[in-house]
Amino acid sequence: MTAIEKSDDSVGIQKAEVPLPQETLEAFGGDELRARVFYEKYALRDINGKQVEKTPEKLWLRVAKELASVEESSKKQEWTDKFYWLLEDFKFVPGGRILFGAGQPRRSTLLNCYFFKIKEDSIEAIFDWCKEAARTYSFGGGVGTDISVLRPRGSPVNNSAIYSTGSVSFMELLSTTTGTIGQAGRRGALMITIRVDHPDVLDFINVKKDLKKVNYANISIKITDEFMRAVENDTDFELAFKNERIDFRKTVRARDIWKQLVKAAWQSDEPGLLFWDTIKRDSTTEYNNMEVQGVNPCSEQTLENYGCCCLGSVNLSYFVNEPFTERASIDWDGLVKASQYATRFLDNVLDYNADRHPLQQQRQASLWSRRIGVGITGLGDMLIKLGLKYDDEATVDFVDKLFERITNVIYGYSTELAVEKGSAPAFQADKHLAQPFIQRLDEGVKEKIMTHGIRNSALTTVPPVGSGSILAACSSGVEPVFALSYTRRSKSLSEGEFKVFHPLVKEYMQVHRITDEAQLPSYFVTSHQIKPEMRVKMQAAIQKHIDTAISSTVNLPQDTSPEEVEKIYFLAWKLGCKGITIYREGSREGILETNQVEKKAEKSAEFERPKVLTGRTLKLKLPQGGLYVTANSDEAGRMKEVFVTLGKLGGDEKADAEAIGRLISLYLQHGGDVPSVVKMLKGIRGKYVSWDEGVQLLSIPDAVAKALEVLVAGRVTKEAATPLVQGGTCPDCGESAIIFEGGCYKCSSCGYSKCE
Repeated sequence: MTAIEKSDDSVGIQKAEVPLPQETLEAFGGDELRARVFYEKYALRDINGKQVEKTPEKLWLRVAKELASVEESSKKQEWTDKFYWLLEDFKFVPGGRILFGAGQPRRSTLLNCYFFKIKEDSIEAIFDWCKEAARTYSFGGGVGTDISVLRPRGSPVNNSAIYSTGSVSFMELLSTTTGTIGQAGRRGALMITIRVDHPDVLDFINVKKDLKKVNYANISIKITDEFMRAVENDTDFELAFKNERIDFRKTVRARDIWKQLVKAAWQSDEPGLLFWDTIKRDSTTEYNNMEVQGVNPCSEQTLENYGCCCLGSVNLSYFVNEPFTERASIDWDGLVKASQYATRFLDNVLDYNADRHPLQQQRQASLWSRRIGVGITGLGDMLIKLGLKYDDEATVDFVDKLFERITNVIYGYSTELAVEKGSAPAFQADKHLAQPFIQRLDEGVKEKIMTHGIRNSALTTVPPVGSGSILAACSSGVEPVFALSYTRRSKSLSEGEFKVFHPLVKEYMQVHRITDEAQLPSYFVTSHQIKPEMRVKMQAAIQKHIDTAISSTVNLPQDTSPEEVEKIYFLAWKLGCKGITIYREGSREGILETNQVEKKAEKSAEFERPKVLTGRTLKLKLPQGGLYVTANSDEAGRMKEVFVTLGKLGGDEKADAEAIGRLISLYLQHGGDVPSVVKMLKGIRGKYVSWDEGVQLLSIPDAVAKALEVLVAGRVTKEAATPLVQGGTCPDCGESAIIFEGGCYKCSSCGYSKCE
């Protein structure tokens, strides 16, 4: 979808649910969620948009055949068969763009994301970036960038402004560019980073306190070892910006920056932290114009300028013999074969996609370094099948050895590909072998790299596997199981709500003939039950064997203090993580929480109104008269009162409007949230339909809902990015089932993923 086309995000329009063919539903054993993710996201469509694939077998064959097409003629059928084996039963889950784009008649890149920088500190360079980003979004790719090159606020400029508004002031432009270009009803994904020693770092930390700003971007700070030591020792830290025209420096107390950073993350989970010196130190590509300069939108790929994400994940859950028994073991023959085939598969994607990049520079970078990302998913499920508890020290040691072996298998196979097809053009043996990460590989693998070279300059990653993990019916990435079950609403009013078990839980209960999840063994541990330090230890153990980075989320209970967040950050830095992402329950409205948080809301104390509340009033024009909606908030910014006034005094509609306001106030004062109010009222149709400045108003309740949206978020919207960044219901299915996992938002009800 181009910028001038309209999606179904406009006010008042609801996306119609596509009927599922019976054979599709049967192919997934009656699992409607998995079937719908396949049919609506990945099943091939013809040029008119009609689905032509109804079963996953058709998808596996299409993707296998397309990716084998770059092989020599004599090997095409061999690798079609081998790739089909790899894809069959979701042993391997390629990135969403690969599943969607292979054999696709439309213009589409098979690569999920790219990084490219703003080339210099100038207006021209900023708008050049916007142009390149817009083209990338139009092909379906996400973008990462860095604004550290832009001069700080208050520095001189050679135009009528006299002084610069600063690097942070341009973030809204980058965000708006991202939100403008649609991708099949979605918005593009963007990551904006800045160095911690940039003079605008405090503005960057606080930019998202205004909920109307930078809605279409994730933000992270590149943290240096020098800064962390200054925080640890409570010493001063220099903020500096220098180019050929400007030398701007100032000294601050490191802990002043640190406290604001921690507070912002504690309140809203942003900005994220990237330990940049660790990233650079452990990069395998710090030579020959492959040096990493930034990250993709989910931060699992550290990338050179114009570098790309060529990703896919081996499903560890599949490779367990005799699961749930004392004889359970890893199927190493199958896992080794899958890891090798996955390496070749992703290497082939680079050649298959060579002429499908949005920009020529992206093509050149991808073929110069031949960077790929063989990831994994289903770790949480594998551990449960093996009877291992995720948060035991012994399990961390087991996972450390597991990833060490997998990584050496992948690296060893890339050297075999180098013999067969040639090394990456950028490869230089002495410089590559000098990288600390390469030095940790097995001696035999290092010898092969010295003798034969290597096909891919970087090989391993852990991406968020959102809808892909739903397709494969497994836990996402290296995350533990998020929840053992969740509740869904039935389409039939007579059936009400029903419980849906995690596929692994359902499998175990069937094998052992139990019906109550309380009977599950203790190693069925969920993300909210695991101590944060154990999550960090697990991530650090895996990071040792990942040459790029890991997308993972440390889930924290609602009552976690800022001081505890600090401890998590320091532990992650000291243990060698390349980044860290937290999510504190309740810190964003609308994100799916555990029962503990819901119970706290139910037991909330009686609201005691302070003498003064701060509020704003919005007026909308209705056929019945002017509708005035006033929303008052407490000192923490939480909406607690809503007054709704309509037209002149008297009349039933006036009374109804006042009643709506009173009921909303009562709900908010007893633990309710604004997105739930909006969801309940929005879309109710009445006798009159009107418009006010482009917003369709269907009734008094609908107008109240849209007024609340404007008062909270600055606009009426059904766009995907805004409610997920600020908290809200799923933009696809409307369920309050958004979870934050693997550094990304996804819906546990319909499979929507912001990152795919």
